[in-house]
Amino acid sequence: MDTRDEPTAALRRRLEASLERTLAESAPWEIPTDDPLVVRLPDRELAVERADGPDGHRWTVALRADGAVVSKFGPFETVDAVVERVESLLDSEVRYTVCCDG
Repeated sequence: MDTRDEPTAALRRRLEASLERTLAESAPWEIPTDDPLVVRLPDRELAVERADGPDGHRWTVALRADGAVVSKFGPFETVDAVVERVESLLDSEVRYTVCCDG
């Protein structure tokens, strides 16, 4: 299999195209890693993890801010669904849930 056909490589290409189109010059971004695939923005990270099973690939998306997971989404079965979710999280408000043990 050509690496361009590999699901994570295809997802990365789609995300890069989406980020270039959606954010243009409005916010800096980078995708520094592939496993997990992380989209890094100034105020958040979107970590996309892949799990392979007998029914194919599934992805989850974790929204992280200040190093902590704020929300998780998925599992998603298609690259389109992952890209759609990431696009919706690019400028969404990041909300924390505060809990205490005492």
